Amino acid sequence: MGQVGEILRSTRQEKGISLREAEEATKIRLKYLEALENGTYDEIPGRVYALGFLRNYARFLGLDPAELTALFKEEYPPKEESYQVEEPGVTTPRLITRGWGRWLLILGVILVLWGVNRLYGYYRPSPEQPPVLPPVTNRVYSPPVTEPAPATPAPVTPVQPASPPSQVQGVEVKIRATGNCWVGAVVDGKADFSGTLKPGDEKVFQGKDKVSVTLGSAGAVEVTLNGQVQPPLGKAGSVVTFEADKGANQLRIIKKQ
Repeated sequence: MGQVGEILRSTRQEKGISLREAEEATKIRLKYLEALENGTYDEIPGRVYALGFLRNYARFLGLDPAELTALFKEEYPPKEESYQVEEPGVTTPRLITRGWGRWLLILGVILVLWGVNRLYGYYRPSPEQPPVLPPVTNRVYSPPVTEPAPATPAPVTPVQPASPPSQVQGVEVKIRATGNCWVGAVVDGKADFSGTLKPGDEKVFQGKDKVSVTLGSAGAVEVTLNGQVQPPLGKAGSVVTFEADKGANQLRIIKKQ
């Protein structure tokens, strides 16, 4: 087991989260989570997938994805690709053909430009003769005086009365993230959202009867129920599951770790 795996496993165990719960929250298969914790990265289909799984798992556990990614790259460096070195002095016909093709392409472009230039010179209209001006006399020319057009009044747009604020139907839960936090939501018995919110992100869940939400880091979010801000549900890194019923003013905490 590498250093990355030890950090992941110890953090998960400290939070009291099982691998099965982590699989349901992150949507990463259990065997890949075990491979990350055990350091058996070859069991994951590709290094790119391993990096993606590691970042999502680290965010779910409240860890720094950049720091764990750097440790992972040290433990699991990319495999070097072998390149065939061509012997000096050997010229392949393909290289010769490619060189001649390039020169032929340049020559063709020059010929096309030359032809376009010749056609433009042939069909270009001759410049018109300047008009003959009448002889200048001593008569003073006064420009005609034009009266300004009357200003048209701007149309008056009637002011529409402000519509009263709409009432919340059913139950509405708003999550505003102040830090990185994984959020999973079930609205009226159906899965509605599963993902990580970053600082400044907001997510609103509306249901007819009930909204259930699981927070991966309760101290990193602000929860509002039907327009009323709720007190903090836990500290950073605490996993909290709560329910909000229709017509309720307070949340009901179901599980807290």
